[in-house]
Amino acid sequence: MHVLVGLQDINPSIDPQSDLAQLLKEAIPLKPADRADLLYESKALETAHSAAAAEGDTSAPTADEKVDLHFVCFVKSEEGNLWEMDGRRKGPLKRGTLSADEDVLSQKALDLGVRSFLKRESEAGGGDLRFSLVALSPSFD
Repeated sequence: MHVLVGLQDINPSIDPQSDLAQLLKEAIPLKPADRADLLYESKALETAHSAAAAEGDTSAPTADEKVDLHFVCFVKSEEGNLWEMDGRRKGPLKRGTLSADEDVLSQKALDLGVRSFLKRESEAGGGDLRFSLVALSPSFD
């Protein structure tokens, strides 16, 4: 049973008037396929992505260029499981269990997650291991 919680219960640092807050409010009650559609069609995400991409110093590849890039995300569930979500796979992979005081940037999580992923990619001949890192966190300002 899913319980709809208030946005401030999810993350009190999110401005309730922001695009992210609105997206979360819309996404939380949806089933996975509907949630995916919402994210795919989100103008707010498209705008944020375009703005972030414009700040980089690498030009975007053309639509017909072959690229071997994909999305990988590590998430800690409410039950303490560390999940790897890799855009090349059919579903999430459980990478281990974290204690209540460990988050996805703890040493254990980094060993089970990011470091393990980079090692596997390197050993598989992954070539150029370029990546970017995105985190939702409080501001340090």
